[in-house]
Amino acid sequence: MAALAADLGVSPTSEAMSLLRRVLGGSEPPSSTPLVVELMGEKNSGPCACCGNDTRSVWGAVHRGEATEAVYYVHWTVGRVREEGAHFDLAVGSWGEGAQPSDRVGVALEFRITEQGPSFMVIDASDGRLLSDRLVARGLTREQVIGTPLAQQAFGIVDAVWFHDERVNEIKGAAG
Repeated sequence: MAALAADLGVSPTSEAMSLLRRVLGGSEPPSSTPLVVELMGEKNSGPCACCGNDTRSVWGAVHRGEATEAVYYVHWTVGRVREEGAHFDLAVGSWGEGAQPSDRVGVALEFRITEQGPSFMVIDASDGRLLSDRLVARGLTREQVIGTPLAQQAFGIVDAVWFHDERVNEIKGAAG
């Protein structure tokens, strides 16, 4: 079921996935080491020349056990999440001593509120902060991510940030 969600480019909540498994008779996935979010920094910029609002960015790392799985940046226009959404940029791959940007790839997801409700969608990560900060050697396109194990990993990382980084509460609040 998670693979289907990743193929479609959506991220259902863990509660929704659990309900679907019970309704459809599937079993819960085997437990694994949980993801842990480390808050690292934040910045407000603005006012924006086009809308007059501030832009907010927060970033951190997501760990599984002793290993860092990704570094993330979340950015949005303050007071405009409902209209403009938010971006979740991930640098996924090897970190730590000896790791290089070539050991990691950039994956980007966009949060939007649509007529059907709030959703995440994989978008192209071919430019942006991850490349300019030299955290990754290359950003992946949507087509390079959707339908792969990396898509499932990326949605899991975003879920961890969503549930454990209180600095994204404005985004969550706009989702209703």
